[in-house]
Amino acid sequence: MTTVKTPPPSRRERKKTAIRQRIVAKGVELFSRHGIADVTVDQIAEAADVGKGTVYNYFPSKEHIVVAFMVNFEREVQKTLATITSQRALDATLSSFVLRQFRMKERYHSFVRVFLTQMFLHSDQFLPYMVEMQKAIDPPLERLFGRLQQRGSIRHDIQLRDLIMVFKAMQLGLTALWAVEGPPFRATESTVRQEMKLFCEGLEGKP
Repeated sequence: MTTVKTPPPSRRERKKTAIRQRIVAKGVELFSRHGIADVTVDQIAEAADVGKGTVYNYFPSKEHIVVAFMVNFEREVQKTLATITSQRALDATLSSFVLRQFRMKERYHSFVRVFLTQMFLHSDQFLPYMVEMQKAIDPPLERLFGRLQQRGSIRHDIQLRDLIMVFKAMQLGLTALWAVEGPPFRATESTVRQEMKLFCEGLEGKP
């Protein structure tokens, strides 16, 4: 059997990746401090030490910078949560899933707060970007709930697609609470555990 090795990225590719990452990082810093609406592409370019045209070479608009950050970060978060199916009670497993996700996002709390505000205020404008984000969010959730159903933690007569849709809606509400409350998030943690307990009533498979 022949092993196909992927060649390492060229110097030019590494440089492009570094520029893209710098634009995103500086954009997120500015959005966190001033809000998305009040930050211009000129300001992002200056902070990233690149030309305005360079920013547009990588991102058609500043909103695309927001989405690039959220999608990439969501993918990284979901990777670390993919193996969270323990033998604990279903509500404890899901509570751990949500709370660990919040802990990983804590250093970006200000940005998430700004993002949610813009999303709720301009839902039509942000809808295409939310669709892109779902592409990163849905597969790990499908694997998580699929494993839970296979091990008998969730009844087999429940459609996972419907269950995931309800879970995401609930998680969005919890994320809004988390964003509004701020550190140390005591009310959020208590609410997550209570809400997951209620959510799981009737879901659990019979032993």
